[in-house]
Amino acid sequence: MQIQIRSWQVGVGLASMFLGMLLVFQLRTETKIKQNLPTKNVNSLAALINKLETDRTRLEDEVDRLRQYLHEYDKDDEVRSLRMASGLYPLKGEGIEVILTDASRELRAFEDPNLFIIHYDHLELLINELWAAGAEAISINGERIATRTGLSCAGTTILVDTKRIAPPYIIKAIGDQKTLKAALTMPGGYVQTRILPYELGIFIEEKAELYIPAFKGSLVFEHATVVSEEELEAALSAEKKGIDGQREVFPYGDLSDFQNFHEDGGESR
Repeated sequence: MQIQIRSWQVGVGLASMFLGMLLVFQLRTETKIKQNLPTKNVNSLAALINKLETDRTRLEDEVDRLRQYLHEYDKDDEVRSLRMASGLYPLKGEGIEVILTDASRELRAFEDPNLFIIHYDHLELLINELWAAGAEAISINGERIATRTGLSCAGTTILVDTKRIAPPYIIKAIGDQKTLKAALTMPGGYVQTRILPYELGIFIEEKAELYIPAFKGSLVFEHATVVSEEELEAALSAEKKGIDGQREVFPYGDLSDFQNFHEDGGESR
């Protein structure tokens, strides 16, 4: 008797064979994954987690201890004064608040608009006047001015280090109110020579209490190192002896070259 194999039976057989191959492949893959796990059981994972928790607790305790150590160290008056001078502490005290703005009136056709807006050198001169008058801390638009702070411009935008600021420029200075204000408003002083001729806006107010934030920039020294007073004196003495033994030096070594340098527009040969 001849057995007829129908097409649907062939399909079922092939599907069954393919399914069996998939099951075998899956079992082999699961076995391989289990063998490659770094920990093979729950107990090992629990032990690892407990160890990490213990290490974290130990490190947190160490951080707390170091913070307490720094807190005790900061009680030293000299250290606190140095940190205050470096801008590392936010400060408060009496002083003045100065607000600078661009000229508000409409300019005439022949007037140069650059003369009637606040530039970074206006702020630099103002800061210098305040330091010279005894200011103890200064900020511009909330940015603390420290020893390494630099002012520059990018187009019409003023930068305090890398922070962009825009008008109105609010300058806060802690110090004696009367002295600081008098330094700016004295005849021939900052206001009279730098502000009024160009009709720039300025408002100065004495404040019984001002708040100035801490410096947010970097105070890391990559190239400078501390030297002893003896080493410094020896180095300065050697420099002085070297200078005393030489004639006056100009660019390219000769006065005529110095004059030619300026006549050429400052271009190198």
